[in-house]
Amino acid sequence: MRSDPASSSGFTLLEVVVALAVVTLGIIAAFNLIVQISTGSLQMKERTIAGWIASNEITRLRLSGEFPEVSQFDGDVEFAGETYRWRATVSETGVEELRRIDMDVSYVDNPDIVIGRSTGFIAPAPPPRLGGSNWTAAADSGPGAAESLNDQVDEVEDGDTQPQTPDTDGSGREDNR
Repeated sequence: MRSDPASSSGFTLLEVVVALAVVTLGIIAAFNLIVQISTGSLQMKERTIAGWIASNEITRLRLSGEFPEVSQFDGDVEFAGETYRWRATVSETGVEELRRIDMDVSYVDNPDIVIGRSTGFIAPAPPPRLGGSNWTAAADSGPGAAESLNDQVDEVEDGDTQPQTPDTDGSGREDNR
């Protein structure tokens, strides 16, 4: 006995093809989302590393003690297993004795594409203080107000664990901190 084809239950070929098309579109969308997320996290990692490199190089310039001329210079640095190229552009700020440093970071293989940029400012190092290491701590400039820090260190070395500080509030007694 044959059953009536109109009353049979099941999917037609057209319904199966449409269902497969919908599932395929969903899989493609999910795959594209995964690719975008991984690309975004890679770019975020690159920008973070480039920011660290730029900050390190600006700090290195500040600590060198040299006041850079208005110029442009570059260098290579290895960081996190990759070699990067940084390019510093030193420019005037309009404020005397203050320079702006724009630091661009890129890969050595592709120096035209900047992956990170940072800006800093640099001023000349202050002149060294006179008097060597004999520093003084004073609450006011009156006679006898300054007590040598070297004397305080000697007191601590002699067993007095509380260095004395000068009278700062005018009460006539020394403050113990």
